[in-house]
Amino acid sequence: MQKHSSDSVNPSHEGENGPEGSRLGGFFLLGESMDITKALLNLALGGSAWVLWLLIALSIASVAIMIDKALAFYRYRFDLEPFVADIEPSLRQGDWPRVISRSKQESGLEARVLLAGLKEISRGKGAVQDIMEGERLRVGLFLGRRLSFLGTLGANAPFIGLFGTVLGIIHAFKDLALTEGGGGPAVMAGIAEALVATAIGLLVAIPAVVMYNFFHRRLHVVQERSRFLEQLLLAHLDGAAGTAELAAPEAQMFQPARKTGGLI
Repeated sequence: MQKHSSDSVNPSHEGENGPEGSRLGGFFLLGESMDITKALLNLALGGSAWVLWLLIALSIASVAIMIDKALAFYRYRFDLEPFVADIEPSLRQGDWPRVISRSKQESGLEARVLLAGLKEISRGKGAVQDIMEGERLRVGLFLGRRLSFLGTLGANAPFIGLFGTVLGIIHAFKDLALTEGGGGPAVMAGIAEALVATAIGLLVAIPAVVMYNFFHRRLHVVQERSRFLEQLLLAHLDGAAGTAELAAPEAQMFQPARKTGGLI
């Protein structure tokens, strides 16, 4: 009688975990990959028309933002040098009513920052500095609103256009594969149409980048002007406090003479 070892391997079960099983698994994964590729190809065969419409919509939104920001910066324009020349003698004398009156005549947001500090001079230099810093940040948030859209669009519109071009080229080569006897001119025409998406992407991106940089620079100028007025007021408050000449302006002085638009 022959004794069979319990450790012997049955060759009939080798296919489950052996080379045959590996081949079946690879074939299954390959089949899934092919199905995904076909599905994505069918999606790409829709062409680049929808990408062009997306770029047109984004360009309309960017133009609307450019107009809005241009009007905002124009509405709150401010000439620093004449303003400082007018208020500096009054600051030296501690003539707060004169400084307040002159500041209320300005539509610029820098003057609004100065007015915010003048309201708090009775509370001391620290309170004035904190209030003006907070108002300056508030002005920056107001002027910087929606600027990030222009920056993002300027950085990504060329890639959106390139994506549309790739879709158009895929569609053109698919037409070439289905055309008997060549069809080269038709394919070249399709590729030329696909390149329009890249051109439109650049056309949308370039103005967005230019205007983003311009508005960002103007925002920086407003912030620095506000900081200058803050330092100017604090310097004169030091002098007034040292000679016991610091007096709080009356509350009715801060009633707005005219409405210049609201902030956030």
